Amino acid sequence: MEFMHNALQNIEFRMACRDYAYLMDRHYPEKGALKLAGDRYRMTRDQRTLLYRGISPSDISAARRIRIIAHIEGMNLGIDGYNVLFSLLSYRLGRLVFIATDGILRDAGGIHGNLKDEAMFMECIEMLAGYLASARPSMAHVFFDTPVSHSEHHARLLEEMLAKSGISCNCSVIHSADYALRHEQFDALATSDTGIIDHGNSKIVDIPRAILEKVYHFTPLTITHLLTEI
Repeated sequence: MEFMHNALQNIEFRMACRDYAYLMDRHYPEKGALKLAGDRYRMTRDQRTLLYRGISPSDISAARRIRIIAHIEGMNLGIDGYNVLFSLLSYRLGRLVFIATDGILRDAGGIHGNLKDEAMFMECIEMLAGYLASARPSMAHVFFDTPVSHSEHHARLLEEMLAKSGISCNCSVIHSADYALRHEQFDALATSDTGIIDHGNSKIVDIPRAILEKVYHFTPLTITHLLTEI
């Protein structure tokens, strides 16, 4: 994760973060603000992705943060399956993951359903199953997107693992997990997708962050620090 350390030490990148946050707080269009800050500081694609996914307007970030919870025992939980699993996989592959200004862990992307290391992805499914077994929601609804290769297999595998742990779980393979999570009612949601998060008022549980902190003693890059440490 060399980029992470470089970003923390790069004054120009921190200035770009601050400029982009300034524009966001004044409701400039996201794409225009990203191009302005990105071009001014000659940012790489990964750096621009970090700004776009990592910095939201201050009021929106605050509204999301107050909905984040750590404990989901007894709750009806909706899980954006590949969103959660790809964040875990990104970390395992040594790619950039970070805590955005809204307090939620995100990654710089790049997987997009192309699973080149299936064995490592299976380990991510096992970590998710282990988390749910210990967190004890009353019901876990996990949605997998059909465009991803082997989605049926991934859904059945997770369902079998949770059944052995005595966790009530329904794994659905559908065309759009986003649609289901926006239109069904849950006590809490596990996703970093802002389109899902901002659609309703459910609590938010950051499963990837919880798993990485427990299993790997993960110390994340925090975007808020980049905005203040200039």
